[in-house]
Amino acid sequence: MREDREGVIKYIGIVTGVILLVVLYVWQNIEVMKMKMAYRENMAIEKRLVKENDRLRAEMERYRRVDVAERYARSRGMRELTPADIIVLRDGKKNNGK
Repeated sequence: MREDREGVIKYIGIVTGVILLVVLYVWQNIEVMKMKMAYRENMAIEKRLVKENDRLRAEMERYRRVDVAERYARSRGMRELTPADIIVLRDGKKNNGK
């Protein structure tokens, strides 16, 4: 009888261990798949951001050209500065030769 109990306990221990290992293996695979999905999603976002960054950099370079900037400013109702537009403010401190 005692040997039967020990045999049953060993059997239950082995079955429990195998079930635990199977559950951990499946859980690990699920986590790996989640990580792969998140990685793919992040790669798609990165590609989109790189394209947008390239587009914005090209637009910045385009506006660095003086003729484009002047045309843009004129279309928005701006005009060139004249000496009458400039106001000089003094802070009241003496320079002391510096």
